Amino acid sequence: MSYEALASRLVRGRPLVLDADTLASFRARGVAMDTPGAVGELLRRDPEMVKAHYAAEVESDVNVLCALTADTTPRALAEVGMQHRSALLTGLAVDLAFEVTVEAARPVVVAGVLGSEMIAPMAADRLQEELTEHALRIATAGVEVILARGQGSLNELMAAVAAGKEAELPVWAIVECAPGGELAVGGSWRELVAALSDAGARAIVFEVSSVDDGIQVLEGVREEMKTRQLFPGVLLASSAESVRGFPNGEEPEIWAARALELDTHGARIIGGGAGTTESHTEALVTELRALHPSIRPPA
Repeated sequence: MSYEALASRLVRGRPLVLDADTLASFRARGVAMDTPGAVGELLRRDPEMVKAHYAAEVESDVNVLCALTADTTPRALAEVGMQHRSALLTGLAVDLAFEVTVEAARPVVVAGVLGSEMIAPMAADRLQEELTEHALRIATAGVEVILARGQGSLNELMAAVAAGKEAELPVWAIVECAPGGELAVGGSWRELVAALSDAGARAIVFEVSSVDDGIQVLEGVREEMKTRQLFPGVLLASSAESVRGFPNGEEPEIWAARALELDTHGARIIGGGAGTTESHTEALVTELRALHPSIRPPA
């Protein structure tokens, strides 16, 4: 699927499904990735495990599959002595995703993730340089959209969005929200939406801990997003207590049934936030298929 086709799906209003918490999904499979270099080691040592995760998301009928590119920067890979393999492992992460999606029954967009959850902050000028270089690696690998993360830092989020735009790819900004729906980076929703739009974001996806928080955010940004022709989305945690990277015991079916409320309140992108796994993706698609009969049933 090209990004143009993806964008037209967003305009028509049926929400697109973004995949789940990647690190939680691997931990549920018995693979803990607690250090920056762990992703690179897994790609080198056990690419079939990576493909198994990708395949589980694709079999769940995800629309957007995130390749494991967030921690294939030289700085992350330096933790395991593989800093010179950044381009190789970034390309491998994306190639494995395409190997899976090309066999899918339905079109799936492969996204690259820019912005690590595990490496420490750094000086602004060096950060921008690192993100710009990595965005180019991701783009060269062939992804169709970049998901920009800031991990609670407004400066890092803005830098990631700018780097994605410089790589000439559509950028979706992932914005963390604290419990209660307030922005983790501080400030007002309207100011942040304006800043991200000016930086080049095409969509803004808010990561929240509850459906109520998601609805509050969607209502709060509705007019500004509409004015700036941005697509709103939500990544919903498996529960209010969930932590990224750790699967939660919440029943996926219960989670998915509540996630449908986000569709009702205008979310154009819905995905799994903290603590979710591929099972949550599958449950969400099942619920959306019942609500939107135009979504084709499983093959």
